Amino acid sequence: MKVALFFANVGRGGGGPEVYEMNLIHSLAAIDSSNDYHVFCLDRRGPLKCDVHQDNVEFHVLHPRMRIVSMLTSLPLALKRLKPDVVHATFIPPPLPLPNLAYTLPCTAPFAKPEFYPLLIRQRLRFLCDIGVRKSQLVLCISRHVRQYLRDRFHRKEEHLPIVPLAANAAFRPIPANECAGALHAKFGLDFPYFCFSGRWEPRKNVLRIIEAFALFKKNRKTNYKLVFTGQRTWAAKESEELIARLGIRDDVVDLGKTPLADLPQLYAGAAALVHPSLWESFGLVLLEAMRCGAPLITSNISAMPEIAGEAALLVDPYKVKEIAEAMDRICADEALRQTLSQAGLQRSKEFTWERTARASLSAYKEIALMN
Repeated sequence: MKVALFFANVGRGGGGPEVYEMNLIHSLAAIDSSNDYHVFCLDRRGPLKCDVHQDNVEFHVLHPRMRIVSMLTSLPLALKRLKPDVVHATFIPPPLPLPNLAYTLPCTAPFAKPEFYPLLIRQRLRFLCDIGVRKSQLVLCISRHVRQYLRDRFHRKEEHLPIVPLAANAAFRPIPANECAGALHAKFGLDFPYFCFSGRWEPRKNVLRIIEAFALFKKNRKTNYKLVFTGQRTWAAKESEELIARLGIRDDVVDLGKTPLADLPQLYAGAAALVHPSLWESFGLVLLEAMRCGAPLITSNISAMPEIAGEAALLVDPYKVKEIAEAMDRICADEALRQTLSQAGLQRSKEFTWERTARASLSAYKEIALMN
């Protein structure tokens, strides 16, 4: 079987979609040496970032560097020459009809919550994701939430919607308290208890309400807790900064910027809790990463977040600042609760592995190849 993988994110520092693409090809290579994999990257840094060296895996960088031109010209020409049995598009599908397409929809938000995106990004995502969902033979669903949404909105049959969950990088692991404290002090100067937010500063991640909830928590409980941000700033960052200043909590908010992967396990392991009351997630990879490090979770009671977190989280209504603040207060006050959530997360996270993802993906590829 000849499989073509279209990677639009790897090499660009694209967060969860990039993590998915890198680990997917690593895991496929680890379990399968008989089928041929051709990986088409939109970014020239993609092959180096994937770092897979195996006889049955070949990388191709699409040209020119203007992404839309590559997707409309060099990609279809390459696929025509290759004649793959299956084409798997992750995140962005080729904007052309393919009879043997597997598509992974990374998030239902472009359809369910389009208001979270600037207009041009919203239009582009909805157009491309719609092609992937409607024109693919199988949509690989990263959660039950995604499957249910596609079944209800697009009327796709469940047999065409296999669940292929994500997993966390092996770098995320429990770290002994003394080792973690030393690393946090040496790298970040963190010598105090803190809540951690990890992700892009954008409306969907609910950053403004997290800031408001933390200010309310600090007002109601006089503690030395801080709120630590790690993640890329976006178009929403300016409003967040203005809110921090207006609430008078600038000295209690630490912005580390986009932190290297190697440093994230210490930040998660050392946190009193990961605070992630997102307004919409189709999986929530950061939840799984934090659980693997033993971090308790404060997350939302909507979309895929309860499904992924299981018993490892305090679930809140993400639109209610008071509920988020009360969850912070419970974490701060109750050591036994923190330990219970931490242990539940460590157990829950064992259910998600990249090998499981790769085997489910390979099964989908074989199904499509038999269809054609």
